[in-house]
Amino acid sequence: MDDQRKRTIIAEIENWRRNHLLPEHYCIFLLNLYTEGERPASSSTPVKQGKSGKEARVTQMAQSSGSGWGKGSTADAGYAYVRREVSPITGKMVLAWLLGALVIAGLILLAFHFNRFQTPMQIAIFACFALVFYILAFAIRRSAPPLTHLFLGLCFIILIAGGIYCIQKLDGSIALTLMYLGLLCVLMCASAFVFGFTYLLYCGMLGLALIYGVATTERVGEAYSWWKAELYWVPMACMLTGVGFLMHQANPKWAGVFAMCGLLCFFGAEIQSLYIPEAQRDLIQLLLFVKVFIASAFFFLTRGYWYSWLRL
Repeated sequence: MDDQRKRTIIAEIENWRRNHLLPEHYCIFLLNLYTEGERPASSSTPVKQGKSGKEARVTQMAQSSGSGWGKGSTADAGYAYVRREVSPITGKMVLAWLLGALVIAGLILLAFHFNRFQTPMQIAIFACFALVFYILAFAIRRSAPPLTHLFLGLCFIILIAGGIYCIQKLDGSIALTLMYLGLLCVLMCASAFVFGFTYLLYCGMLGLALIYGVATTERVGEAYSWWKAELYWVPMACMLTGVGFLMHQANPKWAGVFAMCGLLCFFGAEIQSLYIPEAQRDLIQLLLFVKVFIASAFFFLTRGYWYSWLRL
């Protein structure tokens, strides 16, 4: 575009602005577009009488940012910025705020009167809240991932804390508590494949390993020997790591989780032995040193796999 034509267009836009033929922020946008940000920003710009305070604020903000809309920025970005500033409050926004206020008010009411309910009612309340959060997380898993993580976290926190609270209130045994937590870990593993989040699979599998360790501590402690403790953990660790290596080509995302959980389970016997009085601490330290050396050698020999699909 030649300079003469550009000056003509700029003069015409200035005329539109003085006579209020177009909204002022549109004129500023066009002037910054055609002058490529080289037009000096005026210190004071008259605002048309009768404009709302929001429109005047948008105009002043557009003028103050006029020098930034130059060669380094696109015109669409500036236009979108102005349009966002003048977006009206919709009915959906008001409804969302009202629903949020009602939910918070309901939670406060339940917190003050929760102990007055019978145990079956308390279980129903925990289950309803957990189910609502899980459904919300599933419904917005593509449109709002941060809220999905939040709702999933709230769901599982309610299930864990509420479930343990109700089991203790019903005088449930340790075995029942471990069984309930095991079911929650299985639900986490299944949810990992539904939502595509690897951390859910990590939490579920490591939670199952922890429950397995607690459940077998007493049995391992009977006539304790170090090789007996290893038999409870090493085969499982090798199986998980092997599954990770077998599926690394088809699905490296999940293969890495299986392999890393298997590697952590490789040290499960020593961690469990720390809670067995009959276990010798010197022997546990020796076994840990040997296993660290084996794991390091394994990492080195299989570095072609680990570097590519675990991104280490």
